[in-house]
Amino acid sequence: MRLLRPAVTVPIALVLVLAALGVVAALLAGRAAGTARDALGDTGPALAGVALPEDGTAGPPTVALSPAAATFPRAAEIRDLVQRQVDARNAGNFVDWVATSSATSVASVSQAQFSDRNRTVRVGSVILRRIDPVGGGEYVVPTGWITTQDPAAAPPDVPAARLCWQVSMTLVTERGELKIVDPMAGSSLRTPCG
Repeated sequence: MRLLRPAVTVPIALVLVLAALGVVAALLAGRAAGTARDALGDTGPALAGVALPEDGTAGPPTVALSPAAATFPRAAEIRDLVQRQVDARNAGNFVDWVATSSATSVASVSQAQFSDRNRTVRVGSVILRRIDPVGGGEYVVPTGWITTQDPAAAPPDVPAARLCWQVSMTLVTERGELKIVDPMAGSSLRTPCG
């Protein structure tokens, strides 16, 4: 009967609860890591669902939906938003880029920075792989695209004339409209693609 006293049973129960929580945490961490890998998709030089243009260009500037993304109820609206941003970048049009971007993105990029960043960049072969709602009017959209640029204007770690990108794009709702958040560190992978 001494084993049933609270001084003995409470610590044993706490150890069991903590062990169970540790197992659950490990399972959830593994699942989250798998979800992150799935969100970014294939990290090789060729984009899943997009043929690498043989002519060395970025490919057509038209944004495409994968079959999985096309089933989402707001797919056309999201595709159109991304298309407007791609068009703004390709044209070097800061005003149109601002119209598609979140307030935090606009506050962190000046017109001069935008012009410098997009001076030689051309974006093409854009595909929206999935559209994942995360609540509060926010979406995560795993995407792939190709850019061409002057190698001097490419990211310093991959100074290449053509890059294949895997980007987990975030969209937020501001004043009732969807806006694109500039990709944060760790949300994109890029590799030279010949």
